[in-house]
Amino acid sequence: MRLKFAIANFVCAALLQLTPWETVSAQQLDMSYPGLTGESAPLWIARESGIFKEYGIDARLVYMEGGRLSIQSLLANSTQFMTGDAVSALSAIAGGADIVLLALAKNVLPYVFPLSKDVGRPQELRGRIIATSQIGGRAGEIARMVIRNIGLDPDKDVTYLAVGGTMSRLAALSTGKVHAAPISQIVVPVAEERGLKIMQLEPIPLIIDALWTSRKFAEENPQVVQNVLRGYIRAIAVLVKDRERSVEIMRKYMRSIDAKMVQGAYERYKEEVDRVPIPSEKAIKNTLEISHRVAPKLAGIDINRYLYFTPVQRLATEGFIDRLYK
Repeated sequence: MRLKFAIANFVCAALLQLTPWETVSAQQLDMSYPGLTGESAPLWIARESGIFKEYGIDARLVYMEGGRLSIQSLLANSTQFMTGDAVSALSAIAGGADIVLLALAKNVLPYVFPLSKDVGRPQELRGRIIATSQIGGRAGEIARMVIRNIGLDPDKDVTYLAVGGTMSRLAALSTGKVHAAPISQIVVPVAEERGLKIMQLEPIPLIIDALWTSRKFAEENPQVVQNVLRGYIRAIAVLVKDRERSVEIMRKYMRSIDAKMVQGAYERYKEEVDRVPIPSEKAIKNTLEISHRVAPKLAGIDINRYLYFTPVQRLATEGFIDRLYK
């Protein structure tokens, strides 16, 4: 009898050793994402495919529209990671926020600029209202660039109204509350169905879809950061290689029953995603130019101090990223 108990204990111990430690002691982390248009797809895929769990991360994803709330939550340690554009983040850095950029899946901001039904051509926007996400945010700065490019004064000829993210701006356009707005390219089919005219824009290299954390968390939890980045980068590979699974997950988080819109978002994202998620020099330059106007104090800050790319570079050097695509 004692021999049977000994054997049983040995088998149980062996089975416990074979169980991945991640599934037993996964660390719970809260991560925010700012939009429903597919820009945070790698984060969603890492969570829903169980990739984060494989690296010991029990990720809870929280939707927070706009960058300011996400940054406040990060600084308060209510969340430990966030995805979002760099304009809001750099503005916060100019105000003293100590957050760092870890990675980003895309270097391009594919916006279009739809016009309301009562606007025949872009020059007729003089005296009209332009929708943005928030005053001083990325969408507002993109809108200013567009207004300047069509020959109008972005400071005198139009008025800006903060209404929220892409879907909120599209809704405001549809009701005639505003007369133009930068929106994500993936919702063009919806905009066209609502009778809106689309003014195409050239893709703008910009830091978008970026993954951030606080410097304090990064320095106190280097292995956690490394594990999160492994999961994030593996999720990019899943997005590139597994269309069916990726579309399924994106549809869940985009909260849309429009299959064509979700599929369009996937195709656009896959086309522009960066397998090694580090921004290009042009993307950094453009982002800084926009951010300097929003937050002039950035001019006296060494931005390189807030670019925390060493963990991703290490994974690339080790061959981790290359192996994902073999």
